[in-house]
Amino acid sequence: MYLRLDDNISRYLFVSDLGEKMSYKYLKNLINSRFIYDRTDKIFNYVKECFGDNYTFKIIYKNHPVIKQKINNGEDITNDLIAKILKNDFLPLIEDKIDKLSTKKSSIYKRIDNIQNVFKLNNIETEIMIFHYLITVNYVVDHHIGRELGLEGPKHFEYFGHILLNVNRSTFLNVMSKGTLIKTGILVEREQGNIQISLWCENYLSSRTPQDLGHKFFTRENNESLKVSDFDVPEAELSVLDILLKSKEKFNILIYGTPGTGKTSFVGSLAKKYNQNLLTVKIPDENTNLERISYLNAVITIADNNSIILVDEADEILNSSDSGLFRGQVNKSWINGFLDNHKKKIVWIVNRVSNIDSSTMRRFSFTMEFKSFNDNKRLKVIKSSLSKNGFNDYFSEEELKALCKDYSVNAGGIVDAIKVLKINKRTKKESALNMLKTLLKNHEKAINGKVSNCNNSNRTGNYSLDGLNTSHKLDDIINILKRYANKREDKVLDHRSITMLLHGMPGTGKSEFVYHLGSLLEREVSLKRCSEITSKWVGETEKNIAEAFEEASEEDRILFFDEADSFLYPRHIAEHSWEKTATNELLTQIESFRGIVIFATNDLKGLDHAALRRFKFKIEFLPLKPESNLHFYNLLLSPLININNKSELTANEINQIKSIRNLTPGDFNVVKEQYIFIDSSEITHKMLIDALINETKYKTSNQKRIGFAFDE
Repeated sequence: MYLRLDDNISRYLFVSDLGEKMSYKYLKNLINSRFIYDRTDKIFNYVKECFGDNYTFKIIYKNHPVIKQKINNGEDITNDLIAKILKNDFLPLIEDKIDKLSTKKSSIYKRIDNIQNVFKLNNIETEIMIFHYLITVNYVVDHHIGRELGLEGPKHFEYFGHILLNVNRSTFLNVMSKGTLIKTGILVEREQGNIQISLWCENYLSSRTPQDLGHKFFTRENNESLKVSDFDVPEAELSVLDILLKSKEKFNILIYGTPGTGKTSFVGSLAKKYNQNLLTVKIPDENTNLERISYLNAVITIADNNSIILVDEADEILNSSDSGLFRGQVNKSWINGFLDNHKKKIVWIVNRVSNIDSSTMRRFSFTMEFKSFNDNKRLKVIKSSLSKNGFNDYFSEEELKALCKDYSVNAGGIVDAIKVLKINKRTKKESALNMLKTLLKNHEKAINGKVSNCNNSNRTGNYSLDGLNTSHKLDDIINILKRYANKREDKVLDHRSITMLLHGMPGTGKSEFVYHLGSLLEREVSLKRCSEITSKWVGETEKNIAEAFEEASEEDRILFFDEADSFLYPRHIAEHSWEKTATNELLTQIESFRGIVIFATNDLKGLDHAALRRFKFKIEFLPLKPESNLHFYNLLLSPLININNKSELTANEINQIKSIRNLTPGDFNVVKEQYIFIDSSEITHKMLIDALINETKYKTSNQKRIGFAFDE
């Protein structure tokens, strides 16, 4: 070896007393190993880094004067001689350093103890964790052990790690094979098999995060105020949950259903009822499945037997099956192995189950579906929440029912709104009701991105059959439906259904008629649009269709499919297989449905022809007749004119209104909206009539009429 007096490897602080002590400890173990002979120069540089060039050569020259002369003469110094110097001269100094540093106990040692205790690490696992931490934050360890000696890579560390840590090789390999540090997320595997300390662990050991480990992986908060009884869960399912939660055995419970149905709130209520701690696994900032799994493993290790672990939004973990549009993010064998081998009580929540492999589904102790909140469920929750806050009779039954119809919010949204209000019995009811409406509306918009289209409590307020132009008398249809509803209640028609197709140009009153029926029959209307039913996931559209029929059947709702041409797609011209299967599923469900189902469309040409025979009633909504034009004008537009300036319609104006072709009730509403904020003293009949004419400029009426028959 050729030594140069001008060697000047940069000095670097050891970051902490732990870093300094371990740097010397690793150096000691290397000097005592066979590396001292085949990597002598690199270990010597490591010594210079730790002691500094001046002090290193001062020791060498003092104990070996001849070496200085050889260096000045440019002579080689053999590796054997350097190895001897390191062992005889520096090893005692290193051991003395280690002894002195062992008396120091900074805060990092307490954090190491916390990790060791929480994750139940043995001493070797703890040493491996410390090494990977120092490789990341300590220049001396990173440069000399990781880069110069090349012991950082996974294979090199597996082969030589026992030397670096000075432990038995077979014991070391046994510890490595268990993979505890990877499973708990302390270490993470990166590209090409490289192992690194996880960011959370690095931050924790570097005192960048609070000392309580739990804050990183889960939350303990459970502020759920609803009781289990507030949820519409069948008694049979509650009985199964009772057995599972009272048992000391581990379980996996899967709860699934559309977002906003109260799944998470229900788990919180369960935990409170059975006096269990609720540990909700956090979603990492990076939100990668690797990080999520490491968090889950960490919580599994930390949780005690009096805890329920909640894995919310677990779709990307559990939905492992591949489909045409979805590729599983987590290995199926890992999921199945995890579900089989953990010893805790875990509740998993997902929005869909269509891509959960059947082998995974079999591993759940119990599965339960949460369906969308209907008006009755919302009414039950809102009454319970008001009662708990001392407002049993503050709002009338009718006012509460109207709220439940208008705002499609879940249990949590209702409870939160009532908490925020902070009303008291001195608050004016009208003011409190307006505040509650605002909160529910904003909550619904925040959750769904829009205000739900089920807000229909006011749609039928001014609705009247008078003036409508339809292919058959709507009063007759209403009477038939009333008789049908009565017989259904008497269970006389368990195996009959009413299927109806409403067709005609936009604005003719098709949708409003459906809600009018709901009001008359005292049944909730379940509106389904294409955007709510169709899904990019293979098989999900068919599942949504089936669920729509099942939900309507269970709740005895009127099932209403608007924009029917988007659902009953003509199969003979379908370009994609899913278009055919969706239509097939709809027709199958219509055949077996026991209730009232109504489809509405503006375009008959866009319907599958074979579907038409499935409808017992086919009703066309036509443009208004001349007398109806005048009826809707007097009903909706004439009141807009200031009473003091209003003059009677002239004969010419009446004839002009009657002569406008292709008018619909919707046109009158549009014109009304145009003028509702204009000063009434400025509005004239001529302005309103001209606006109506303008609405019909671009209309065509070339729809083909279809037959109609009363089938009972």
